[in-house]
Amino acid sequence: MKATTRQRGFTLIELLVVIVIIATLAGMATLSLGNSEGRNWTGEVQRLANLLQLVADRALIDKAHLGVVLEEDGYTVVRYDNSAMKWVELDFADNPASANARRFTSHELPQNMRIEVLSQTELPGANSSDAEFGREKGKGSSSKKDSKEALPQFAALSSGEVLPIEVAVHLLKNEKVARSAVVSYSTLHGMELEWLSDEL
Repeated sequence: MKATTRQRGFTLIELLVVIVIIATLAGMATLSLGNSEGRNWTGEVQRLANLLQLVADRALIDKAHLGVVLEEDGYTVVRYDNSAMKWVELDFADNPASANARRFTSHELPQNMRIEVLSQTELPGANSSDAEFGREKGKGSSSKKDSKEALPQFAALSSGEVLPIEVAVHLLKNEKVARSAVVSYSTLHGMELEWLSDEL
């Protein structure tokens, strides 16, 4: 007597599982390809948050007053020069390959990102006519604004205290804000990072 061989196909559940796996992989691939702007923005937010923490730590270790001058399109780390009695940009001309040079050099944001200072604590001397918070980039050296001392909006003192600040980093799409995150730092709470929104 001849044994009959039974042909076995895929069950409905097996087919559904395969379809779900393929759909999930396709969705992940689409997100990873189309969301490079979002990843770059997230990286910039983390970079700024890490820099504020690093500046606060270095000020305490080096027993120096350090600060960050924030502009719409970037930021610069500065140090208070006791002899000149003003804030000056850090100079790494002697050792440009050092770790500190890489961490503390001026940084410019991509064109589709902006920084907005939401709140800050005024430094002593901020009302001076020769000093102002931030500076405008792209101005000629003969500009009256460039000749003024640029005061940092975020300052970390040698005592370990910091002047509190709250900064928003925006990702722009078609000239409008698509995503925002708020970085805040204070002596009491330390670093706080809040992701406000995804695509609007």
